[in-house]
Formats: sequence, structure tokens, C-alpha cells
Amino acid sequence: MRINSFIDARELEKDTAVLSPDESHHLVRVLRVQPGQKITLFDGQGGGADASVETISKTALQVRISQRWQVPPPVIQIDLIQAVPKPDRWELVLQKAVELGASNIHPVLTQHTESRPNAKKMERWQKIVLNAAQQCEVRWMPKLHALEQMEAILPRLKNHDLVLVGSLYKDAMPLRDVLKVSTLQQDGQALRSDSGQAKPAKVALLVGPEGDFSPEEVDAAVAAGAVPVSFGNRILRTETAAIFGLSVLAYELL
Repeated sequence: MRINSFIDARELEKDTAVLSPDESHHLVRVLRVQPGQKITLFDGQGGGADASVETISKTALQVRISQRWQVPPPVIQIDLIQAVPKPDRWELVLQKAVELGASNIHPVLTQHTESRPNAKKMERWQKIVLNAAQQCEVRWMPKLHALEQMEAILPRLKNHDLVLVGSLYKDAMPLRDVLKVSTLQQDGQALRSDSGQAKPAKVALLVGPEGDFSPEEVDAAVAAGAVPVSFGNRILRTETAAIFGLSVLAYELL
């Protein structure tokens, strides 16, 4: 069995490293690792190493690193901005966003958001992201941002090359068509994403709650530079829309 274990970046620099209490507990109590067993370490920032278990105590597991390596960062940054759905659906979105290559995950509150999680949920959400990265060997772990109101994030959309808002908006275009014909500005020249000359380096995908964004929210996103897109003829649940949108972006761009 191949074991992937998260480690602090500072510990990864050492020849003999100590894993966190949570990681140590999981390896010892759940996976039942033994001294001498080989494991793979990663720091979530592209750094990784081959290691072997050296010593096991009640509170910590120590490993000896034999070889380090570095995975380059993704060429294209995909940010998911998601209206928080009900807990089980949100946890699924978190898992799949990690698997599908999201760089940042922004949970937001909107007018139609049903779930109103408190700040204490953040720790559980972070563990879900970490576990998904471990299981899928994701070396660049997405950053999970703090919960905020949707209007707070709109001014930051100008930092993206392409912003998409999934919506039932009457003027929404099919996602695949937008990706094929969207015109991007780079170094003062208009470049088409299907020309082979350029791809957007930073993309944001906004996904609304059950019941969609309000018309005012879509208008505000469009005013901030977002392009309304549809995900086909069927109405998708919010978690399905997020997975669908990220899948298309990963296929077309990564």
C-alpha cells in the first residue's frame, strides 16, 4: 500500500523529520505503520520526498528522508468561488475541487444561500481538502479561503484573465463556446483562447446556490467582468454544477 502523508514545509527540509500529531496518529493508529516502512511525504506546495519510518512514540512519528523532489506549480490557476450548499454537498465539492485541479476555493454567502456555517466548520473543511490531496496525490494543494460575502470578492475578480459565472441568466452562453471564442488581452494584443497563442493564466468560476444567484448578484458579477455561462440544457444542482464546470476547465485548460 502506498502511503502519502502531509508534512510541514519546514520539516521537509530536515534529514530527520517529525510529523504532526494528527498525521502521526493516523499513520500509527489507523494505517499501523512500522519502523522501516516506506512512505511518501508532501507539503502541499509542490515539495515531496521519499522517506522511511524511523521511530514511533505515543505522540509523534519520526521519519528519515532519503530523496526530495519538487513538482512545478500548475501553469493555469483555476479558482472556484462557490455559494456554500448544505454540509454533505459542500464536502463533496471540496473533495472534487481538489481532484480537478482548483488552486483556490472561496466559499461565499449569497442571497439564496441556505446553509450558514460558522467559522468552526473551517477546520473540518481543511481536513477534507487535506485528505483529498493525500488520496489523489495532489502535490499543489488548493488554498481554502475564509467564508465571506459574495460582494466582498467581486472587486478582486479584476485580477483574473477570465471570469465565468454559472447561471440561468437569459444571456448566458454555453461554457464550451465561451472557452472557444473568448478574447483575452495580453500585452496589449487581443488573443483568442483557441488560437494556440495564449491561454488564460488565471480563471475564476462562480457557482451559485440552489435556486441560483439573484438577478442582482449576476448583474454585479457581470459588471465586475464575469461572463455568464450555462452548463447545458439541464438544470444542475449546485454541487454538480461546480464539478461539471471544473471538469470542463480542467479538460480544456490544464
